Amino acid sequence: MVDALFAGEQLSKRFGGVVALTETSLEVRSAEAVGLVGPNGAGKTTLFNCLLGVVRPDSGSVYFDGRRIDGLKLHQRARLGIGRTFQRLELFSGMTVLDHLLVAKRARGSGARMWRDLLGIGGPSREEMDDADRVLELVGLSGYAHSMVESLSLGHGRLLELGRAIIGRPRLLMLDEPSSGLDSAETAVLVDVVRKVRAETGAALLLVEHDLDMVSVLVDRLYVLDFGKLIADGPIDQVLADEAVRTAYLGTASVAGENSAVAGAEAAGVDEL
Repeated sequence: MVDALFAGEQLSKRFGGVVALTETSLEVRSAEAVGLVGPNGAGKTTLFNCLLGVVRPDSGSVYFDGRRIDGLKLHQRARLGIGRTFQRLELFSGMTVLDHLLVAKRARGSGARMWRDLLGIGGPSREEMDDADRVLELVGLSGYAHSMVESLSLGHGRLLELGRAIIGRPRLLMLDEPSSGLDSAETAVLVDVVRKVRAETGAALLLVEHDLDMVSVLVDRLYVLDFGKLIADGPIDQVLADEAVRTAYLGTASVAGENSAVAGAEAAGVDEL
């Protein structure tokens, strides 16, 4: 893990009597694209949230750029250079597309300007506006800058969330099932934008996704979880051809039932935090 930009080491998590994650390790190197997949209830959401800091692991450590960060709060991790999107679209009603980017830009910057905002005396700087315009162009939303978020389609909402994640120029981009709810055309647009973002920013990528077609296009290396345990990792073509991975995805009735129990425990545990 020494050469990794981002790493989780021996992470474990229980929700009540259900073991959601068992001594699982993962790493992402600088500028690398890594995927995290698994059948429903495999533990990938738990692992993602432990890495991000939404859920506190029962044991294990998280590192960013050689520094242990599992004791840091979410906003502190973001300021280190970690951008993220959510599985469920998280946008703020009553705000424009441009407003979202400006708020995200300022939240990752100086606390002094945030206090000026609270006092009503802090307008956007030229630099902030230039960065927002750059991101709008990059994610294909230049024509929607002054649109209210309520008017956006789900596809455009996903692009805005991606733009909000990259406005602070993160070194690592963590995407949590970004294709969720999108049709094939919207997913294709999102894939193209993610490629453009990585080409321009050089950011590393950790992608949690159920759409294996999307994963196969975007990542170079893959981790596969099942029952909270890592069952395969390596180059994507090699991993997808692995018999254990194929069995995990084909499943059986009993396996599906156990996986559903883990999924329910994950959801309950996250909702409590």
